[in-house]
Amino acid sequence: MALLLEQQAVIPALGVVGLMIYLSEQRKQDLLLLVCGLPLALGFEWLATSLNLLSFKVYPFPFWLVLLWGALLLTINTSMQFLQKLPWYLGWLVCALFAPGSYYAGARFGVLNIDISLWMFWLCYGISWASMFMAIIVINKRYLTSK
Repeated sequence: MALLLEQQAVIPALGVVGLMIYLSEQRKQDLLLLVCGLPLALGFEWLATSLNLLSFKVYPFPFWLVLLWGALLLTINTSMQFLQKLPWYLGWLVCALFAPGSYYAGARFGVLNIDISLWMFWLCYGISWASMFMAIIVINKRYLTSK
């Protein structure tokens, strides 16, 4: 939705994130995950744009990306829970291999630009994105999960 509608996706995306929170079976944990994970994720995106790995039409990134990150973080305890069950290095490898693909798709849709060669982007972004995301998963698993 965000790739196709960009700024026009903000209202529907807010609705989706709101619905995800409303329907959450672990609402308190998910809200804490948003509070802890969103600054890390957005800080990472800011750093990536500052280092000219990628760029958006709006600097440092558009608001719809904030909402997309919120929705992604809200899947950690549900559809992406399998990452928490894998050994950390396999979860990291899954993220490193596949996360850059979503950014590549965004570039193909014209919502962002990859400012370095594709193989270098996949390598640099994959390694750094996987490290950042696994840190969020560790925070969630160790500090936010109800015991």
